[in-house]
Amino acid sequence: MTGAQDQPDTPPTEAAASPARRPPWRRPLVWVALAAVLVAVVAATVTLGVTSATADSSTGMLRVAHLSPVTPAVDMYVTGPDLPETLVAPGVAYRGTSPYLTEPAGTYTLTARPAGASHTTPPAVRVSVEVPAGTAQTAAFVDSATSGSPELQVLDDQTAPAAAGSTQVRVVQGANGVGALDIDLTGGPPLGRDLFYGSTTPYATVPARTWEIDVRSRLGSTNTTTVPLSDGGVTTLFVGREPDGQLIVEAVPDAATVAGVPGPGTEPTSSPATPRPTPDPETPLPTPPRVPPVPRGGTGAGLGGLAAPTGLGTISSVGAWFESWFSEEPDVPPAPRMPLTAALAAPEGLRPTGMQIPSVGLAALNIADLRIDYRGALQVPTDFGQVGWYTASAVPGDPGPAVFAGHVDTRRGPAVFAQLDRLRPGDMIEVPRSDGETARFSVDSVEYYPKDTLPSDRIYGPSTTPQLRLLTCGGPFDEDTLSYRDNVVVFASVR
Repeated sequence: MTGAQDQPDTPPTEAAASPARRPPWRRPLVWVALAAVLVAVVAATVTLGVTSATADSSTGMLRVAHLSPVTPAVDMYVTGPDLPETLVAPGVAYRGTSPYLTEPAGTYTLTARPAGASHTTPPAVRVSVEVPAGTAQTAAFVDSATSGSPELQVLDDQTAPAAAGSTQVRVVQGANGVGALDIDLTGGPPLGRDLFYGSTTPYATVPARTWEIDVRSRLGSTNTTTVPLSDGGVTTLFVGREPDGQLIVEAVPDAATVAGVPGPGTEPTSSPATPRPTPDPETPLPTPPRVPPVPRGGTGAGLGGLAAPTGLGTISSVGAWFESWFSEEPDVPPAPRMPLTAALAAPEGLRPTGMQIPSVGLAALNIADLRIDYRGALQVPTDFGQVGWYTASAVPGDPGPAVFAGHVDTRRGPAVFAQLDRLRPGDMIEVPRSDGETARFSVDSVEYYPKDTLPSDRIYGPSTTPQLRLLTCGGPFDEDTLSYRDNVVVFASVR
């Protein structure tokens, strides 16, 4: 950078980022499809309603949301301690949200295969999800911005109704490729700012009435939806998109509002606002077809290289046969938590206090605070020798991307990030924090982007693991504008 006007054009608000670019990673088409999963588990009788699900010390609730627009349909299987591998949800696709399943607390496994494939087909994804007693959760399949692979992320759902006269509402951003979103209640408080794909907002408490929901992407897409938010109700607004990028908002009642739980094999809810019938608890529900467990050492023994969610099953006594069979299963990694909006995630006062990059001799002893300027662009430090931290990004070492920016040079010589383009994969970056801890990162890549084509979702988008982003200017120097044409972006992950 050669002056204050020459700054990393990398606003999380998308003001200077590419209006149509997607992050340059590959998105597997089948793997994310599990997100579509409609999870339901065999049960002779089902405990219905929120009261029993949240008050009963032995049961929990879980539903699944499909938030991957680029993934074809899958067939979903569930395995539990008393349940052999069972097909519970055939052909689930994007924007599907399953009903809640109320089942005894425990850990379950979800396995996805391409829709219509034989049950002997090796699984595309298999993951574990813990279902604690007295809780409700949503397991959402999203494309990970950091790994480039699909991932199951879990978020906690409200189980207690809102106070009389009020309602609670949150937003889950399931529309990728549209940039960061602003979500407002017309005439009410904002629900979210700079909400990137794969993240969620906290619940907001507002008066119970019919609200107009205004969703805007700084890349141009908008949606205005009228949603009745009931007295005492709790609602999640799932934001999705059409293939042409048009935004869609679907209001789905959460556990505190849901009246009943459909049986196995129910199709995904295409219109979440439609009341669901409450089955007679004395009437046994139909049992889905069962398939034999995949033999150990057979074609399905591996995990397909991907983490898979464990979802729902029935946990009671574990018979000797099942215990023996299950003990040979490889460990299934647990699903991470879906990130809250980064600006709300950091503890008050916690911040980076310096930065060391030994391989290029950088030792910054203090860090400037950076925000968004009046143009909607990320600020840069006024001191050319100082590194700046975007205060609405993650604290280094906490889940999410910690974003830093600095100048590359001045009219008199090199600036603090002059050697950034010399970094190589594996180089270490250390960031001390105000709590006395030091976050350590390893460089993954150093990439160049024209200033109008930055992958803002990849830079600023949420992550369930600690990430680091360093931004400066680079590439050819434009004598007419006295600025560099590109930005240099260092991507690093926790060591």
